[in-house]
Amino acid sequence: MSKTVIGIVILLLAVAGLGVYAVATSARGSVHEQPAASNSSINTQPAPDFSLDKLGGGTVTLAEYKGRKPVVLDFWATWCPNCQRDMPHLNAFYEKYKDKIEVIGIDLQEDPSIVQKFISDRNITFPIALDAQGVATQAFGVRYTNFHVLVDANGNVVKAIPGDIQESDFKLLLGS
Repeated sequence: MSKTVIGIVILLLAVAGLGVYAVATSARGSVHEQPAASNSSINTQPAPDFSLDKLGGGTVTLAEYKGRKPVVLDFWATWCPNCQRDMPHLNAFYEKYKDKIEVIGIDLQEDPSIVQKFISDRNITFPIALDAQGVATQAFGVRYTNFHVLVDANGNVVKAIPGDIQESDFKLLLGS
């Protein structure tokens, strides 16, 4: 009995150690390591392109906006309390700036019917992409929900925002 308990404890410690190592090494060079940008000095890196199914049909690719308008990517999930709080604010910013900035909500691997109910209940109007295989999530190095990536009209990542987005982030993309 005690050998089993010791074995389980060793196994749990090994798994925890691997988890800490994986998080520490995967964060290096990922998009959320991007330094905070200011209006006077914006550090950029090319945004990885993706093609995802849209909620309600069709597809969305990041490349379709290159040269046309900046994009705010919102990585979220219905079960995330911070996303539930932030999505109405993000939608208000979208409504205000939609002629100049696109917003794409990227749902993290949930059933489309659950996503549709969430979006309908909250009257979210910006496009929702379904990242069923985690393609965009992995390409951008996203490790958690309520994570935003600002992409300029040239297709470059200019800022990553863990947590709630602000109107000043939209203004940053507009250069004001």
